[in-house]
Amino acid sequence: MDMLIEFLVVTLIILMAIIAYRFLLRYLSKGNVDQAVYCELYSLDHDPAAGEISFYFVCPAETHVTFNIWESDKIVRQLTDELYEQGGHLLKFQTSELPNGTYYFGIVTTKQKTQKRFRIEN
Repeated sequence: MDMLIEFLVVTLIILMAIIAYRFLLRYLSKGNVDQAVYCELYSLDHDPAAGEISFYFVCPAETHVTFNIWESDKIVRQLTDELYEQGGHLLKFQTSELPNGTYYFGIVTTKQKTQKRFRIEN
């Protein structure tokens, strides 16, 4: 009987430790990233991409944005490097300027670097 009580006590302690650990993780993860200060980059409507495509991103405030297209880790095109006002912005790009393949497009600001993958098939 004593062994059963010891087993139940140990099990209870382990369960309480797991619950406390989950509460600690929730507490520490709250509010660490304020999404309101980062630009939001949207995926392309069509993959694979062909012809003229539009890249769309939204800035929460006036932000200096560099928009690039990468092949692996090498920049193959820089579409813009300027200050954008708060709101949505659309950049057009002709896919025939690059050979078929897999690329990444994305924005770089002082606070973030966001990339998304796409394929070009002309």
